[in-house]
Amino acid sequence: MDNGQRAVGRTARGCSGSLILHCPFSILHWTSRLPVVLALGLLLAARTAAAQTIEAGLPDSVAEAAVDFYNDPVHLRFVGPTTVERDDTLHAGVAVLDGPLVLEGSVDGSVLVIDGDAELRPGASIGGDLVVIGGTVTGGDSASVAGAVRLYAGRLRYRREGYRIARAHRLWTGVSERAEDREGGHSDFLLTTGGSYNRVEGLPITFGPRIRTAGANPLLLHAFAIYRTEAGLRLDPDRMGYYVRAEQFIGGLHALRISAAMYSMIDPIESWKVTDLENGLSTFLFHHDFRDHYQRKGAAALTTWAPQGSPLSVTGRVQWERDQTVGVGSPWSLLDNGESWRPQPLVAEGHLGSAIASLTYDTRNDRSNPSTGWYVNGSLEQAFRSDLTLPAYRFADGPGAEVLAQPFGRFTVATMDVRRYNRVDPRSRLDFRLVAAAPLDGRLPPQRQQALGGVGSLPGYGLFSQDCGARQQQVLRGTAPAAEAEAFFPRYGCDSFVLFQSEFRGKLSFHLSWDAAPWRDDNPDEEHPGVGWDFSPDWVIFTDAGRGWSRLGPDTQTAVDVGAGVLVERLGLYFAVPLTGEGRVRVFARLGPRF
Repeated sequence: MDNGQRAVGRTARGCSGSLILHCPFSILHWTSRLPVVLALGLLLAARTAAAQTIEAGLPDSVAEAAVDFYNDPVHLRFVGPTTVERDDTLHAGVAVLDGPLVLEGSVDGSVLVIDGDAELRPGASIGGDLVVIGGTVTGGDSASVAGAVRLYAGRLRYRREGYRIARAHRLWTGVSERAEDREGGHSDFLLTTGGSYNRVEGLPITFGPRIRTAGANPLLLHAFAIYRTEAGLRLDPDRMGYYVRAEQFIGGLHALRISAAMYSMIDPIESWKVTDLENGLSTFLFHHDFRDHYQRKGAAALTTWAPQGSPLSVTGRVQWERDQTVGVGSPWSLLDNGESWRPQPLVAEGHLGSAIASLTYDTRNDRSNPSTGWYVNGSLEQAFRSDLTLPAYRFADGPGAEVLAQPFGRFTVATMDVRRYNRVDPRSRLDFRLVAAAPLDGRLPPQRQQALGGVGSLPGYGLFSQDCGARQQQVLRGTAPAAEAEAFFPRYGCDSFVLFQSEFRGKLSFHLSWDAAPWRDDNPDEEHPGVGWDFSPDWVIFTDAGRGWSRLGPDTQTAVDVGAGVLVERLGLYFAVPLTGEGRVRVFARLGPRF
């Protein structure tokens, strides 16, 4: 093992001792003893030692050069808090993402720190330049930097693509960079789960062919059947679903495409609160379905404008479908399998023709776990034709009069979801979210209503507890005897709602290590086998506030909760406490960030 490899090996294990805080980091890629073939294009070769330049923003040329430097495999790449110890010498350039970097030893090449601070300890040396983006430099007077020292106050907005990074808001250049442009067409047969395990259809299994033609304007064809396992082993076409779609790209740049689809699916009324995986696991393991569902059969035509590399996408959709109420099935669950499932709500049934315009603006640096950027999604739906009618029903707990069928005419509804992710420093961030929906015209059918409460919106309150009285009583549809009729709720929730969420996240870093023979200090350069353990969970504190309004039932009161939790990788364990109304401490888990 050469010196470069030994240096990296010792640094990867972290600091020695019994318990050390803030020492761990992750190595994405390293190559020892390779020449530095790419330097940051922004720096000049001839500089006075330790000459320092501070700039307020971050020019595009600097951002592009930083991305190229980090992605170059000849450099050593690190993620998170990183320490180069006093006796270590790294024979390559070094790039650190989300530092800070503590440099006690030597680096032969240039050093780049992205969205983190650089601390140079006495005796540290850098053989090239030091560039810090979105951070500060301390200790420069007691260290040796052969090249220039440049600081940029602006942060680099990036997204991770495996071991590489890319600018999160690179402007559209008019040149498609999709890998498929360089490949021919292909076809395959897909067999996968079509959605989330739920109490209506069990596990939906999707299967069918996919075809993609070659060229700059490919044609995509999907023809899927949906087998609902709740129906058993019978392949009854009336109890199966389907999804057929044809999509054509136009213009050769993968920016514009048109498509048409035919479908018969069981869809959730709301899907934004929890992911499909979370809902499926909760239903399968704990007999707890977070969602309510209805059936949609129809056809749609879509036009989408989404330039490659642009944060903006716009979609227009015209659809004509038939909506229908579906009752609960009897899928198996690991726990409480003998218990009854929560009733479904009635939805307005009949034909619906509507036009939907939606816009998305996304500058997040990471889709699954962002730390910087904006996410804005808004939609406007106009029902231009509707004969939707809520079925007649009678109350299940008494001989009350039958409630007649209620027709719904045309309506207009607007929804929005605005999120802002703010990196406070490389180890913490402050995030905000505002979600709202409201009818602009007409009465909303139940399948367009909203309900708050539960882990995805107000975790300090029970599921659907803020539903404008929609679940106060159960009802029976039709004239069958009560013992034989299936129970439903008369509607889903509120016509309008607003929800505000905020959270502050930080990181705890622990490194535990011990040497097999710590008394062997006669040869300090000798490697001693040892054992180490890194643990870097995130801690979270949060608050939520929401309220709903209804034309058919009582408005909700403003509900506010606070809570805290710990997030280890993608598994988060939280508790929440309601601050208004009656409630109790609720403990819950999430697979990933709350939003």
